[in-house]
Amino acid sequence: MTQIREKLRRAIEQQAHLAPRRPAGKRDDRAEAALQPIREAAAELRDELASVHDLKIEIGPDGVWFGLYDKHLWFGYDPEQCAFIGDELNSSWIEGGTREESFKWETANACIEAMIQACARYVSLANALAQLRPRR
Repeated sequence: MTQIREKLRRAIEQQAHLAPRRPAGKRDDRAEAALQPIREAAAELRDELASVHDLKIEIGPDGVWFGLYDKHLWFGYDPEQCAFIGDELNSSWIEGGTREESFKWETANACIEAMIQACARYVSLANALAQLRPRR
């Protein structure tokens, strides 16, 4: 029985470290300015989706983070590439690992469209999982 508890404890610790977070680098005024429309769009999405169970949206000066269960999505701006970037990380518990995919957009509008589409996918998933919950 203690072996099961130890394996569970390690698995929980590993899951806690999955969400992609960009390391805080030097403050960059260009990146903060470029991200302003992204942060504004994310704030609208957060308000619109406030009732979606377990969907988390965090807005920071260096990016926007979406989380739903074991799916995590980060949007930011890379001033060196002059491009908007994103990372999506999915835990594949059946396969025993994670999958990460990176994205790049040339314009704020393209990045915002990607955020909208990601939210639509996450809402669909949240709704499907909500239907699986036992009713009380």
